[in-house]
Amino acid sequence: MEQENRNGNRGKKNTATMVTAIICMALCAVALGLIIMISVNLMKEDEKETKAANTEAYVISQLDARENTAAVKPVATTATEKPTTEAPTTEKPTTEEVLPDGTKYEVPAPCGDLYVLDGQLFNPCCAGHGTGDYYASMVNTVGSKLPEGVQLYNLVAPTAFGACLSVDVQEEMIGANQPELIDYIYSQVDPKNAKTVNAYQNITKHNAEYIYFNSDHHWTIRGAYYAYQAWCEAKGIEAHPIDYFKKQYAFPGYLGYFYGLANKPSFLSENPDTVEAFVPNGTNDMVFTDKDGNEIAWDVVRDYSERNGSYVCFIAGDQPLVYIENPAIKDGSACMLVKESYGNAFATLLVDHYQYVYVVDYRYYEGNCTKMINDHNIKDVIILNNLEAIGGKRCDMIMSLFK
Repeated sequence: MEQENRNGNRGKKNTATMVTAIICMALCAVALGLIIMISVNLMKEDEKETKAANTEAYVISQLDARENTAAVKPVATTATEKPTTEAPTTEKPTTEEVLPDGTKYEVPAPCGDLYVLDGQLFNPCCAGHGTGDYYASMVNTVGSKLPEGVQLYNLVAPTAFGACLSVDVQEEMIGANQPELIDYIYSQVDPKNAKTVNAYQNITKHNAEYIYFNSDHHWTIRGAYYAYQAWCEAKGIEAHPIDYFKKQYAFPGYLGYFYGLANKPSFLSENPDTVEAFVPNGTNDMVFTDKDGNEIAWDVVRDYSERNGSYVCFIAGDQPLVYIENPAIKDGSACMLVKESYGNAFATLLVDHYQYVYVVDYRYYEGNCTKMINDHNIKDVIILNNLEAIGGKRCDMIMSLFK
């Protein structure tokens, strides 16, 4: 009995211990839950505070940036200064017309004493620097002898060989090229003595057009016109556009000097050149002095409509002296053109710029150009030669006219 009581008391103690343990475990679990909840709440509060701090810092930085931007005042600029915020400069778009390239890149084939390519005859022509030096010396000499106030212009014209064939082809055929020689001559001319006329660039730019005859060594009126444009640029005046000339001729059937040198090929006789001409608006009247000293009234541009065209339609061809008075101009202006045959077409384009135009062919004229300049108050003198006509003998002829 006593033993049973002992066992009963021991069981009661074990039950009480278990209950106590359970209660302790429950209390611990509750305490742990409270601790976890408190920790989570604390972490959330820290996160909120951090976000708030970051947000505040961001807002402050934005406000500072705005204040700094507002505080920067634009810097006043003068006409020569550029704002520091200006975009990088770029090339201005050009409005210049892009012209087709008429340059020939093949080597012409032999044809009689000449060469032919695409139905056009070429005469290989390019002097050396020695000839160029002598020519430039002639220009400097003439310029230094002119009376004070007289402006000399030097125009060296390329031939079809230089304007229509590529530089590589020119060099392959003769070991030199015309644009380089023209540039060299111009580099040797003292600007105090003469202004150089960069006709080569403007002529070549238009070499897809009919600027040289196929059967002759001369340029057409259009070739002369593009040289005239370059002269106007050098003089600082505006060139008349082609459509300015109210009367224009076209004379077909022309077979020029090259035709015979090439043994009169059928491709030319079956398709001859056409000579165009622009009649000056101011006058078409002129007087020329022939090789016998006779004065003859003539036309600046002669009408060749009833016969085969000819380059002689311009100022009666190669005459020692031509005199043109334009009644549409009354300012006393006068110029002198000293030329070989390339100047014949060119002369017609000068008429509407002056009251008086004097044209001297240095190969035939035997007078005194300096005296003529003084006697007629001539202020502009133009020396025009193509690159086949710049040799020493030609230079001596020109210099002999300026005493």
